Order: sequence, then structure tokens, then C-alpha cells
Amino acid sequence: MTRNLTQAVALAACVVAPLVVALAVLGGIGSFATLRHLAEPWFGPQAWIIPIGIDLGILALLAWDLLMEFADLPWPVLHWIAWAFITATVILNIAAAHGNPIAGLMHAAMPVLFVTVIEGIRHLIRRWVGLATGTRRERVPLSRWLLAPVSSFMLWRRMVLWNVTSYPRGLQLEYLHLEAVSALHQAHGRWLWRWKAPLSERTAVRLQLAGAAFPTPQIPQQQDSDDQLIQAAQAIVARAEQRGVRLSQMDLAAQLRAQGHRIANERLRWLATAIGLRREPV
Repeated sequence: MTRNLTQAVALAACVVAPLVVALAVLGGIGSFATLRHLAEPWFGPQAWIIPIGIDLGILALLAWDLLMEFADLPWPVLHWIAWAFITATVILNIAAAHGNPIAGLMHAAMPVLFVTVIEGIRHLIRRWVGLATGTRRERVPLSRWLLAPVSSFMLWRRMVLWNVTSYPRGLQLEYLHLEAVSALHQAHGRWLWRWKAPLSERTAVRLQLAGAAFPTPQIPQQQDSDDQLIQAAQAIVARAEQRGVRLSQMDLAAQLRAQGHRIANERLRWLATAIGLRREPV
């Protein structure tokens, strides 16, 4: 599949490249006479240097800009200067029409077509390089924005804040966040959990997201056995009840890990059910 796609892209590039070159040559020829005529009062016989210099400069800037994009080292100054010269060329060609809208449109058509093609190539290179290197953030689909604008904005915001480039990965983090927050809703109330929940629980939600967004390679270690976890958890809960303190799942996990036990976040619910840990009533 990948090989066929690469061959298709190479074939399309072989077809598009000559067309782009032909478009650039025709555009240069079309504006050459106009710019030379405008430059003759100041440059005389050397007026031909102006249109050729401008066209070659635009091509050089655009080629350099595309090369920098391909190398994933974009420098926006190249793009801005090329656009400035193209805009100046279009304005000069339209001015040469002396107010005739049809003539102005014909003068501007070729540069606009050339710019559109170059921008399409530039966009393709940026997307391809970004997806290949994992630095291009995938967009939240428009259909999701229309059906759920608020949650889509929160998803997009979390992808930006946590530098998540993959949309499916962003969905996983969103679901993980909703699961953690729903537990705080049940324990402390839908709106009051931000103030009533202990700082350790609120921090644990962010740390859980950070651990999921930036997984760090660890030395493989065997999980504690179920019996060891249950015994240690029962002892922690018993001590807490003697002090009149009711623990949450996150508090239990924090104390287990402080004692050197290893337990994954997805096993917390199982452990809480196994020892009969009850949540605080809302």
C-alpha cells in the first residue's frame, strides 16, 4: 500500500513539475513586456533587467522556501518576501491596464495561478513532512466541531497544551480525563469537586494525563500479585478507618506506591471493588 502510494506521488510529481515550470515561464513572458515598459523611463536600455531579476528572484525565493519546508526547517521570511514581490508584480501588471477591468484580470490571472499552484505544493510538503516526523498536529474533524463544539474545543485545547499531534491519541487522553474527573464528580459533586477534592486528587488527574501524554521508557518490572495488593490495600484502609478518614481510589494508589507496591491506574477500580472500598456520598 505504501509503495503504491509512493509511486503515485512520484508519478503525479513528474506530471505536475513540467506544468508548473511552463506556467512560470508563461507568466514571466506575459509580465516581461509590461514591467520592461514601466522601467524604461528610469533604466533605459537596461530595463529588461528589472522583470527578469524580479521573476528569477521570486522563483529562487519560492524554491528555497519549498526546500526549507521539505527539510522541516521553515523560515517564514522567504515566504513573505516572495509574496511581496508577487503582489508588487500583480499590482504593476494591473496598473498597466489603465483601469480596464478585463485587461487587469488577464494581467493578474497568470501570477495568481502560479501562486496557487506553489501554495498547494508548499501545503503538501508541510503536511507530508509533519506527518512523517510526527510534528504536525492533526485537526479535529469539522463534523465533531458541529456536533459537539464545547467538547471539541476542550479536546483541541488539551492537544495544544500537551503537545499531542495525533487526533486518536488526543481522544484517548480526553476519555482518560473524563474518567478521572467523573470519579471526582461522584465523590465531591459535579461542580464542587474543584474546591472540595483534596489537592492530591486534583494533582493526580494532571499527573495521570502527563504520564499518558509523555510515556517514559521504564525497565520492565513484574506487577505485584493480586494477593499482595489486596492485603496491603486492606491494611491501609483499616488504618484510615481507625483515624476516621475515608480514602479515595487515588489516595489508596498514592499510599500503595509510597510503600513500594506497583499498580497500574487501570487496576485501581478492580482493587477498590476487591477490598470493598466505598466512595464518599455526594
